[in-house]
Amino acid sequence: MKRGKAKRFKAVALALLLLAPWVGGDGGADPQRRCERLTRGELQSVVEFLSSDELEGRAPGTRGGALAEKFMHAWFQGLGLHSRFQPFTLRGFRLDELRLNAAGRELAFGEEAVGSWTGGGGEFRLEGGAVFAGFGIRAPRWDWDDFKGADLRGKVLLVRVNDPGSFLPGIFMGRALTYYGRWTCKVEEAARAGAAAVLLIHTTPSAGYGWEVVRNSWSGEELYLPSDLEKGPAFRGWVREDALRALLRGRRIDLDSLYRRSLRRDFRPVDLGFTVRLSGRCRSRELQARNVVAEVPGSSGRSVVFSAHIDHLGRDEHREGDGIFNGAIDNGSAAAALALTAKVLSAAAGERRLGLIFLACQAEEAGLLGSKHFAAGVDPDAIVATVNFESTPVWERSPDMFAEGAQYSTLEEEARAVASGLGLNYVPFSMPELGLFFRSDQFPFARAGIPAVWLSAGERTASGRNRLGEFFQGGAYHTVGDEFDPGWELEGLRQTVEIAVALAGRLEAARERPRWKGQPPFPIR
Repeated sequence: MKRGKAKRFKAVALALLLLAPWVGGDGGADPQRRCERLTRGELQSVVEFLSSDELEGRAPGTRGGALAEKFMHAWFQGLGLHSRFQPFTLRGFRLDELRLNAAGRELAFGEEAVGSWTGGGGEFRLEGGAVFAGFGIRAPRWDWDDFKGADLRGKVLLVRVNDPGSFLPGIFMGRALTYYGRWTCKVEEAARAGAAAVLLIHTTPSAGYGWEVVRNSWSGEELYLPSDLEKGPAFRGWVREDALRALLRGRRIDLDSLYRRSLRRDFRPVDLGFTVRLSGRCRSRELQARNVVAEVPGSSGRSVVFSAHIDHLGRDEHREGDGIFNGAIDNGSAAAALALTAKVLSAAAGERRLGLIFLACQAEEAGLLGSKHFAAGVDPDAIVATVNFESTPVWERSPDMFAEGAQYSTLEEEARAVASGLGLNYVPFSMPELGLFFRSDQFPFARAGIPAVWLSAGERTASGRNRLGEFFQGGAYHTVGDEFDPGWELEGLRQTVEIAVALAGRLEAARERPRWKGQPPFPIR
């Protein structure tokens, strides 16, 4: 048997073995008792399989990505659910070469600058005048506009990551990153301004992650929904602050002075007086990815969505040694939480008022594309809430739980009641500066006007250690080190399922659907 076929056979055989224990169930037990009865093997199976080398990092449009889709589809079918694929088209762009010259200095591709060209395949060339555009934000709620109507057509914008609230107390949301501080929002604003390119200035404190995360995330194939390519700059990328600082110093431009100016509401874009030239070679392709959607019907015609993404960063064939980004915690553990929540809830006897939709999303790492595609095709009135799982804790149990994003809606009251019923502390996520509510699959639903949360067992384990914080900040997040560890206790995963099942029960029994608490701090489409 050829090596490729042998690996594929091994992966499929493992999937079938893992699915075997799910035939049947204990429908007579109450949901929380069923959570308690989940075995170690059941907790481990989805995480271990999805993060195995055979799936090669689960990038959309790859063999491993397709195996992840088929696995989740088979899992849901094994539970007796109506499961279907939801295909959608993506455009992929991969840079083989990038030359970025600014003010006569060449920035090293990968070490000092990364990015994505979306103007088509083959050789490309672009140049434009460099303009510092502050934070690149238009936020009427906080009376903030970095553009002031300036003509920026054809320009190359340099913008800061994050928002002014992380530097100035009392505006935006302080230390908590808002949607306006996300790089995706800055790309949208650059497109609205007619810019030819946008370069995000990276620092670890402002981005919430190091340059290695940026390089790993932006050095492979970048994926887009075709509709997103109808607008937007042809090039969007990142530049390391120290490289930019050295470049500007050669032009006698003080970056810190520009930063200070950008903290004023009267800031206007600053023409830097030099040209940025971009050139290189790019491959492009069209590909298909598939969300997996499983449903339990309800009598009201309205549903609760439970979601988690199944994709990760794939593999880097140019990396020496281990080149597979296995994504065990991000997001194999969360896909396991989705699969196990589906198992517990689907086994419940009797008719439901609210339907249940279990959504395994593709292409989250590319910009929430699968959840964005799904949310764009549903009637917001038919979805009462979305509960998302992201990087679910895999260690020992926690005395806490959190529901990031619940603070914007009455879901917070429901989540607090769940915590009380389970004997847990309801605590806020400790790293609001990371803006993770805006970086995972609950957010497209929130943008569509549907109250949504990222639900999880707490960061703090019984030993007092913040293992989730360690994972995100300086740990294995978005590195090849995010691999399955057979020593994980996996009780945080069980606990997250318990919390989700309890929240489903609260929503089912509630007299009113969740609603927003005033205007949330992001635009609703």
